[in-house]
Amino acid sequence: MKVTIAELNVYPVKSCRGISLDTADVGPMGIRYDRQWMFVDERGMFLAQRAEGRDGVEARSLCFVRTAITDSVLRLTAPDMPPLELPLEGRDGPHVDVEVWSTSTTGIDLGPEATRWATEYLSRERPGIYRLVRMPENGRRVAATGDSMLAYADGYPFLVISEASLDDLNRRLPAPLPMNRFRPNIVLGGCEPYGEDRLERMRIGTVEFQGMTLCVRCPIPTTDQDTGERTKEPLKTLAAYRRVGKGVVFGRNFNHRGTGRLAVGDPIGVPVV
Repeated sequence: MKVTIAELNVYPVKSCRGISLDTADVGPMGIRYDRQWMFVDERGMFLAQRAEGRDGVEARSLCFVRTAITDSVLRLTAPDMPPLELPLEGRDGPHVDVEVWSTSTTGIDLGPEATRWATEYLSRERPGIYRLVRMPENGRRVAATGDSMLAYADGYPFLVISEASLDDLNRRLPAPLPMNRFRPNIVLGGCEPYGEDRLERMRIGTVEFQGMTLCVRCPIPTTDQDTGERTKEPLKTLAAYRRVGKGVVFGRNFNHRGTGRLAVGDPIGVPVV
């Protein structure tokens, strides 16, 4: 059985819409530009489509923020907002302390125009003052386990899910769901359902990957990324057969070593699973 990359995705701004890629450059922090930007509140606390306890600020309206990357610009669009364009490279600015899931790190404040845009849009849901920050090129944030580097992703630089896993889940659901509910970086084709769970190591081109924790799912997969509506699925169905402790799992987190380029269709250097 030949296992290949079926999809590649990058999510430039934490918890906002992703971009489907044909090829992806992998650097020290994962796919280039993945979660390099993040919205924060006055305290430097991160915003996401969900929050847990005292960590994070919930802003479900982030699901409507679309991202696009050109050769030199990151472009954000949102309902009833003018586009916000930011330079991809070489942006200087004051460094500020920010927090991601109780992990303190740093960010470059992207200036008053970005602050006005963020505040106007996000205050519709939760009044406040909001900023947009970027991880410095020399920023250092270590994965939850192991020594991989990452920007503002939750705990690991890569999330991997197989097409077969989603197909299996969709057969159990009242109505099928798209892959964008689960926000993977790499989607595998050609393996058995939940084959990613058993991939301890894999190699794609010059990049080596090490399987870490299974991904315990938060409420984001229950949020329709087109409407913002939240239901009980797919967590209700997953809980019947994918429960680990108090959570349910779907997909696997990976660390990486090395740099290189990934492409849709690349073979995965792993045993058949």
